[in-house]
Amino acid sequence: MPWLAVPYTDEARRSRLNRLYGIQGIPTLIVLDPQGEVITRQGRAEVLNDEDCRGFPWHPKPVLELSDSNAVQLNEGPCLVLFVDSEDDGESEAAKQLIQPIAEKIIAKYKAKEEEAPLLFFVAGEDDMTDSLRDYTNLPEAAPLLTILDMSARAKYVMDVEEITPAIVEAFVNDFLAEKLKPEPI
Repeated sequence: MPWLAVPYTDEARRSRLNRLYGIQGIPTLIVLDPQGEVITRQGRAEVLNDEDCRGFPWHPKPVLELSDSNAVQLNEGPCLVLFVDSEDDGESEAAKQLIQPIAEKIIAKYKAKEEEAPLLFFVAGEDDMTDSLRDYTNLPEAAPLLTILDMSARAKYVMDVEEITPAIVEAFVNDFLAEKLKPEPI
């Protein structure tokens, strides 16, 4: 562990950092820039996925491909998840490209207000982890399937349409942010 770390025995400092950064569990690795601003709260997952640290300091990507190592982020707040019907990287990449402009727009809007974006954005292919997520949240097997999952509120919002377009995604996100959607229980 070549970075600075707070000794576990230093309870006072750990407590202050927990409050300052909203840390709820260990291990946690938060990467800061030289000014002390958060680059990513997902340092642990990033290290696990990038052992050679080629992507360091791991600035957040607007859209992530859902995986076992980043699924913990689903617990951090509302997450838009676009489920696609293929293990093929081509379809996942196309889905990422579809929602990326909307994700970037939302992220930029909130960054300009010096606030964290209210949504994380994911694309989920077909794998055991995605199957478990569908089972846990009682989602249909349909694909494409556009959802917003809020694990902490135990709520889901589902847009089950034949074709997902940028306009549909943007309207879905805007309706969610305007609290116009009716949540279903998870």
